[in-house]
Amino acid sequence: MSGAAGHADEPTGPPRWWLNFRLAASFLTLLPLGPRAIVPARVNMESFGFFPAVGFAIGAALALEDRALAHLFGNSVRSLLVIGSAAVLTGALHIDALADTADALGAGRDRVRALEIMRDSRIGVFGAFAVALWLALEWSALASLHGTQRAIALYAAFGLSRWTMLVTAWHMDYLRPAGAGSFLSRDSEPLNLRRACLLTATALIPVLTWRTWSELLLAATLALAARGFYRRWLGGVTGDTIGAAAVVVEAAVLVAATAHPLR
Repeated sequence: MSGAAGHADEPTGPPRWWLNFRLAASFLTLLPLGPRAIVPARVNMESFGFFPAVGFAIGAALALEDRALAHLFGNSVRSLLVIGSAAVLTGALHIDALADTADALGAGRDRVRALEIMRDSRIGVFGAFAVALWLALEWSALASLHGTQRAIALYAAFGLSRWTMLVTAWHMDYLRPAGAGSFLSRDSEPLNLRRACLLTATALIPVLTWRTWSELLLAATLALAARGFYRRWLGGVTGDTIGAAAVVVEAAVLVAATAHPLR
């Protein structure tokens, strides 16, 4: 991530919130938005509270792309193109995390072996199956949605999934000295989680319905379930397990958007 090291002086120039947002975007996407200058370590840590804002921005951009593609393609093709665009935009970072975590599950209760597997860049049978299942769920769910409901589902899925990264990591031990999740810090966590919750609540206001309320509840439930599972399985989290939780929530929100209201 840009600006991993830091100086004691505060950066000058853009507002602090904009710098935080750019740092978060440079972490979650391939967009070259990170500042050229080195920024203080604490500013890097603060930027993770902006993960939901980046997620909702990604979802909004994908919804706009989907609307433009509607003039050329039907739902099925558009859905595949939008999912592909999301993978390219994010560098498939969390899809890779899902594959690594699924492969590590094959080690069962062997914590050391599981962590070794997650460090291996190769994808095994469990990982390939998990990615295929995830892709099928996202594509089939999105393909069954239409109009405004489709746009809101994309917006909510990408925003809520990035919010749950903060929830999943809250007060969990990070199991590697360095890596994608080494931003975890007991000092920055309270501020980041409060900021992430505030940004998420604010971003959902324009699309707040019973459905988005239920999707928020689902996302929170899955994040809490992931926390409990990771604590029992590994005793903490890694960047891979946090990323895997995010894409599971992303797919779950899209699937939930297709559900019919109970009568």
